[in-house]
Amino acid sequence: MGSLGWERWAWCVGFVFDAFALCVVWPEASWPVVLLSRALGVPLQPLVSWLARTRRLPVPTVGYLTLLYTIVTVALMAIPAIEFGGLTSPYVFSLVAFAMAAPLVADLRRSRLFALFASWFVTWTALLAAASLTHPAVARQWSDDPALTLYLGQWLFLALTYVAGMEATREIATLRRELREARRLAGYRLQARLGAGGMNEVWLAWDDARQRDVALKILHDRPSEAVARRFEREAEALRALSSPHTVRVLDFGASDDGVRFLAMERLVGIDLERLVREGGPMPPARAVHLARQACSSLCEAHRAGIVHRDVKPSNLFLSMGDRGDHLTVIDFGIARRVDAPEPRLTAIGDAIGTPHFIAPESLLGDDSDARGDLYGLGATLYFLLTGTRPFEGLTGLALVGAVSGSTPDPPSSRAPGVSAALDAVVLRCLAAAPADRFPDMAALDAALAALDLRWTRDDAAACRARSDRPSPLPGLHDDLTRPERRPSVRPGLRVASDRPPPPPPKP
Repeated sequence: MGSLGWERWAWCVGFVFDAFALCVVWPEASWPVVLLSRALGVPLQPLVSWLARTRRLPVPTVGYLTLLYTIVTVALMAIPAIEFGGLTSPYVFSLVAFAMAAPLVADLRRSRLFALFASWFVTWTALLAAASLTHPAVARQWSDDPALTLYLGQWLFLALTYVAGMEATREIATLRRELREARRLAGYRLQARLGAGGMNEVWLAWDDARQRDVALKILHDRPSEAVARRFEREAEALRALSSPHTVRVLDFGASDDGVRFLAMERLVGIDLERLVREGGPMPPARAVHLARQACSSLCEAHRAGIVHRDVKPSNLFLSMGDRGDHLTVIDFGIARRVDAPEPRLTAIGDAIGTPHFIAPESLLGDDSDARGDLYGLGATLYFLLTGTRPFEGLTGLALVGAVSGSTPDPPSSRAPGVSAALDAVVLRCLAAAPADRFPDMAALDAALAALDLRWTRDDAAACRARSDRPSPLPGLHDDLTRPERRPSVRPGLRVASDRPPPPPPKP
């Protein structure tokens, strides 16, 4: 039986009714007997709750003690009834809430629930019978037909209330089972919604076929043609990639009723935006180590003719394990193929991506190639090093003007530990003209490698030990709301058991 936290308050409120009855209704009743019985009941519930939480007692023992507690509670409720009218006392109705709640919190078979209620009736009746020896008024009631009828009628009402509680328990269990069965999509059992937004929902789901958890992105009903095409394009882009630093799609399709879904790997960790917001700028060695892993993912995507177009800290996901920091590029929701013409999914002049992390050509609404991802990764590296965006504080037309015609302050002006060589790499990525950036991701990776900044597994372990807290739920796709923090699973995430672990960092 679960803890009935409301009872502490019920006992305290009972003191008020007792005082009223003693002063107004039954002034001849015994104050010490009534108040002592009430006082004895107050510490019982916290005691049982403590016993239920302690690990010193076996679970069956705690269950028996809890059931014993209900019988003792009924006995303590019956004592004031002896003083306040005996068999005709309205105090028997104080068991109504108890009768409703007990079946809801007691994990017992019906036969045992009926036995429990019978024990309450026997306890209450036995105490009233014993009270006949010292209370003549109660003794006379046992031979008074109206009093006896009223008493049995009250208990009949309680019995019906108790049965109603049992039926409510059965209905709740049935509804829960039906809900679990209904919350299925194709071969996936939906477990918890991680986020929801204008276009889709992301669920933690159980894959019946593969016997594992996945992150299931579900497109809302009746999407527009453009939204449906974008959703399909994300699946197509991910299926073409196999880098250990790219989120892997496991399945894509539609349910029998036409609901489109995308099953992806599951990760546990934190995205880089939240990591920096909560922990501050990174050491240059760690920032470069993570940026190089992003280069590995994006380099493969570019060779396959796929441009991510939304490279930013919240789309770079960090898993911190025994093999050190492992980064995964996620959310290819607005990716496109540069080698295949596609209908435009946004109006001319609309920006594709996220302000502060998209290239000037994209900010102006033009199509960008792989060098747009170079700009996004450069802006992300700037954020990792400094904790700020290149043009922090600017929005709207001011941001467009700055990105298109200005050079941001070097990272070292905001983070003194950044070298001039790293400044040069970051600022080259952030050049306004695509031709002035690195020619491709491989060239950027080579430039970062030439800095010779080492970040080892021991460094990652020391950093993880300093944080020493559960990872919060990282941010979802831009069109998703951020749910409350909790030890996390991340949408679109990798399952470590199915893919060989990434190789250790090169010395």
